[in-house]
Amino acid sequence: MVRKSLFFFLLYCFVFTTCTTYSQEMDKAQFHWDSIAKLPLEKGLNGSFAGINDGVLIIAGGANFPNEPVWEGGNKKYYKKIFILQKINNHYNWIKNEVELPKPMAYGASVVTSQGLWCIGGMNSKGIYKDVFLIKWDSDLKEIRIQKKPPLPTPLANMDATVINDKIYIAGGQEEIGGKATKNFFSFTPGKGWQRLKDIPGQGRIQPVVIAQNNGKTNVVYVFSGTYYDSTAQDPNKFLTDVWQYNPLSDQWSQKASIPNNGTPGLQGGYVGAAPVTKLGDAHILFFGGAGGDHQLWSQRLPLLKQLQSIQSEKKDSLSGSKKLDSLNNKIAENYQNTSFSKTIWAYHTITDTWSKRGTIPGKTQVVAKALKWDDDIVIPLGEIRPGIRTPIIRSVDVNPRKTNFGLVNYATLILYLGLMIGIGWYFSRRNKSSNDYFLAGGRIPWWAAGLSIYATMLSAITYLSQPALAYSYDWQAYLGYFTIILIVPIIITFYLPFYRKLNITTAYEYLEKRFNIFIRMFGSTSFVLFQLARMGIVVYLPALALSTVVGIDIYMAIIIMGVLAILYTVMGGIEAVIWTDVIQVIVLIGGLILGLIFIAYDIGDVGYIFSTAYQDGKFQLFDFRWSLTEVVTWSLFLGTFALNFAPYTTDQAVVQRYLTTSDEKQARKSIWMNAIISIPAGLLIFLLGTFLYVYFKDHPQFLQIGMQNDGIFPLFIADHLPPGVAGLVIAGIYSAAMSSLDSSMHSVSTVVTVDYFKRFTRPKSDVTTMRIARWVTIIVGVLGTGVAAFMAAYPIASLFFFFQEVVGLFGSALAGVFMLGIFFRKANWIGALSGAILSVLSLIFVKYYTELNFYIYPLIAIPTCVVTGYIISLLVPVKTPVSNELVYSRKNKRIKSNKSI
Repeated sequence: MVRKSLFFFLLYCFVFTTCTTYSQEMDKAQFHWDSIAKLPLEKGLNGSFAGINDGVLIIAGGANFPNEPVWEGGNKKYYKKIFILQKINNHYNWIKNEVELPKPMAYGASVVTSQGLWCIGGMNSKGIYKDVFLIKWDSDLKEIRIQKKPPLPTPLANMDATVINDKIYIAGGQEEIGGKATKNFFSFTPGKGWQRLKDIPGQGRIQPVVIAQNNGKTNVVYVFSGTYYDSTAQDPNKFLTDVWQYNPLSDQWSQKASIPNNGTPGLQGGYVGAAPVTKLGDAHILFFGGAGGDHQLWSQRLPLLKQLQSIQSEKKDSLSGSKKLDSLNNKIAENYQNTSFSKTIWAYHTITDTWSKRGTIPGKTQVVAKALKWDDDIVIPLGEIRPGIRTPIIRSVDVNPRKTNFGLVNYATLILYLGLMIGIGWYFSRRNKSSNDYFLAGGRIPWWAAGLSIYATMLSAITYLSQPALAYSYDWQAYLGYFTIILIVPIIITFYLPFYRKLNITTAYEYLEKRFNIFIRMFGSTSFVLFQLARMGIVVYLPALALSTVVGIDIYMAIIIMGVLAILYTVMGGIEAVIWTDVIQVIVLIGGLILGLIFIAYDIGDVGYIFSTAYQDGKFQLFDFRWSLTEVVTWSLFLGTFALNFAPYTTDQAVVQRYLTTSDEKQARKSIWMNAIISIPAGLLIFLLGTFLYVYFKDHPQFLQIGMQNDGIFPLFIADHLPPGVAGLVIAGIYSAAMSSLDSSMHSVSTVVTVDYFKRFTRPKSDVTTMRIARWVTIIVGVLGTGVAAFMAAYPIASLFFFFQEVVGLFGSALAGVFMLGIFFRKANWIGALSGAILSVLSLIFVKYYTELNFYIYPLIAIPTCVVTGYIISLLVPVKTPVSNELVYSRKNKRIKSNKSI
């Protein structure tokens, strides 16, 4: 039955692969603009300090021409007033505030950190300053507080700033009124103060756009455009089109793709100086216009201003001179009034280093203004709409990603696949006659199926989405991690597998009680259950989020479908249904990767071009032999991945349980080798797909969805560029990856709860009762995991769950250390094992929160800490409990023969 169902399913999908590919070139975002408030100052302001703090918009200082316009000789006025705009249920109102800046100021830099709004430098009619102030809104007292901060190393104005993890970066600016544009680049680190960093390459600049965003590898600082100004030069103003990236980890600058032409007169490229800008998603930077554009008439105004200066210096009093002066003033006024700024909305993508036009600004473009994220909207307060003309309007922009219509054919494909999963569960439900069948499949699983199931268990949907995204955004260094599995296999089959098979156990943690005591067994099983409950919610929520974002499937529907179906076939068929669905899921997963590669290659039409482009951009880099503890380099990645994989392959019940489902130890060894061997070519396909996706979207940046997460890159390609039916099949692959992790977690947690808690602490029950308890536990665990995922969708606090997963995951390394103590050290006792585990967890907490070590180094510290300290404490605090030879590895009993009864 299974073979026939699989045949017709694949035949159905093959028929739909005859459909031709298609591409949707429509914008991946829709912009909805609104005016949400108007400043009490009718003339408006620009150059203000602005930011969102504690739920309010703070606007401090700024400048305007309150009387005559600039072309009539009007004088600029600087302000020190602070305005507070409050938002309650999408209604906005100004809050009365009497607190002001210490002096009138404008044209400084402002950023928001966890402390509040930083107002840095700036100028007024008297000069340029190096003062720094922190403005904080007290929502309880409804008042503003201003705190003086360490001053800049030098007075500075007309610069811009950004922040990475509360570290502030300042770029460009002038040190005196009318002074030359500088290449200044400073940073401020809490507790360390200001530091001068390497100058910006290229020319000095005023009014640059400075913003931090992730480049696929780490958070970096970008400096875009700006104006080179030098009053002593023949051409004092020069619009800059260059883009520079600063990497804080390497302290290096690198040049990126220049700004595309936006019609600015006299430029080959584009000018986005003074543009409101914000980052969206994992890799996009969004520019709302800028001071360039078709009607930026500065190049025409400059000769007129020079001519005016010449006439005024000659002090001509003649009638003809007066008429000439009036005519010139009229031309200058006309130039000012006709000058306007770019209306183009640009998206710069940091990973592919590409630009794309994403829309047009309705109405007037605001420059010398900020673009601030306020809840789900982007707010652009005030700014200059023409030279010398400010606006009092505060506008909001709602960016709505376009959702793809998944289509009837794709839904039919997906439903057919999911129906096949239920059929498998029903088929194997008839073979569950005992708890041994339900937990261990009665030893009937062939070695190759067990091996594929191990692979499916370790490959979650997060991996299926994130690793192509890793190759797309980073390079191939992480691929080396797959080879560590080959190194782990001999250790497992030599030192661990014989114990699990010989001792006739159902859960790995039964060994801990036999070796130490019940307390250590409870530590192991409880750690596992907590980790799996947290993991279940995440491995369902994140794929559902990706599918909802780029495919259009309702996120709750996606979560419920995954949860309900996985519960059904797991409860019905037990471990046997789980393993056989895993087998089919692996086939679908790998098939999805192959189909994705084929269609990208077909669409681009030149595989050689794909490889050469990726090679030139460093996407095939495998090794980084630098010594670094903070950056991911080869030594830490390889050793760290080995240690990270070591824990689940030796102590995780979801994996260990597969070792026990084959007929004997020889078959179990073959299944472990099967998993290791298939991981290498499957990993190759995963990373190739990521590289192909990189080249595809580098050539077509307009297809990228604004604000998307990198993990959604594969689903985005599937939804928009694969033909109907094929897209449904590959989406089924994502469902497969999610459900293969979910069913494994459900069944393994059910096994642990039933065996390590129910059977261990209750009077002997019949086998029928044990099976009934196991099935109910499976249902409860599945509902809990699905509920956690739905809760995360309703309250987007995924980062908190990742935090919880990391904290619980600390026990993984500790548990690996406890098993090592038990198997390899006869003198190790339960006091030493527990103490080592606790010290291991504490050491990781310290490393995580008080050092900058990269994640791969964590298990390299945690596992040795547990083993070394656990053994030393065991020697210092001996426990007189005899240890059986069958519980500890030694050369005398290294060839343990399995006598497990099935």
